[in-house]
Amino acid sequence: MVKTIENNSVVLIDPDEEPKVVAALMENMNAFISIRTMEIMTTLDKATQYRERKAGRFPLLHNLTLHGKRKAYRIDDLKAYLVNPQNYKS
Repeated sequence: MVKTIENNSVVLIDPDEEPKVVAALMENMNAFISIRTMEIMTTLDKATQYRERKAGRFPLLHNLTLHGKRKAYRIDDLKAYLVNPQNYKS
C-alpha cells in the first residue's frame, strides 16, 4: 500500500514509496526506457543488443524524435523479453 500525506488538497507520496509508484505508472503507460536502462536490466551491452536485435532475438528500438536521433525501448517489449530471452522473437 502506498503511503500518502494530505497537504492543502495535494497528495504527497511518501519518499520511500516513490520508486514503486513511478515504476507502476511507467509499466501501466507502457513507457519508453533508455538503451542504458535496458543494459542494466538485461546485463547486455549495446553491441550485444544490436547483434541480437538484427537477428530478431531482442526487442526493437523506437524512434522518439523525427530524425531518429533519440531511440528507446518499450517496457512491454522488455517484459516479454525477460520472460523468455532464449525464445524471444521481435
